This record gives sequence, C-alpha cells and structure tokens, in this order.
Amino acid sequence: MYELLQHLIALKYSCKINHWATDDYSRHLLYDRLGEGIDTFVDKIAERYFMSRDEKNVFKENILNPKFIELDIVKKCMQLIELIERMIADQEVNQGMTSLLTDIESELLNKVALARL
Repeated sequence: MYELLQHLIALKYSCKINHWATDDYSRHLLYDRLGEGIDTFVDKIAERYFMSRDEKNVFKENILNPKFIELDIVKKCMQLIELIERMIADQEVNQGMTSLLTDIESELLNKVALARL
C-alpha cells in the first residue's frame, strides 16, 4: 500500500512538472486538471490504511520517490492501474480498501482518456 501511496504522490508531482514546463496555455490547464483529486486519494489511503493501523511512522520526508516520477502521464496512470489491479487480484486488502482502490482506478482511467485528448 505504501508503494501505491508513493506512486500517487509521484503522479501529482509529474502533473505539476508538466504544468510548469509547458508554454501552451491549454496544456497548462490540462495538467492542472489531471492533478486534481490525487491528494484526496492519498489522504484516504493514509487515513484508512496506515493511520487506522497506527502505522504513522511510515510517513517520512522521503515519501516522494524520484524513481516513480514519470512525465508521460498516460504511462504513469497505466502503471498505477496495473499496480492496483495486482493488489486487488492478490487480495492484499480488505473489502473497504478494495472499494477505494476501484474508485482510484476509475479516476485514473478518466485521467488517461483526458490526457490522450
């Protein structure tokens, strides 16, 4: 679950890097839109999974793993979707977390469709 958290934070950071780096105003807005909602999912995972288990010690300043940063947003979303599908298939999480992961996967699919426009 921690790796998923790191990947989501890296996705948000990737969207911001792209947002700041473009000269095209429509792409500038697109990258902002692609980054929306990620913080909410990160917070839900942190609270529902780690904090509910009293595992607050996992939250360190190096939670952003630079190896997980991928500026190709479609590719990054697809990596996340594959990770989520493996987690669900391996039954690593309970039903409540499976529901949250399914919601995240759905949102990532929407981001893929938007990014491909």
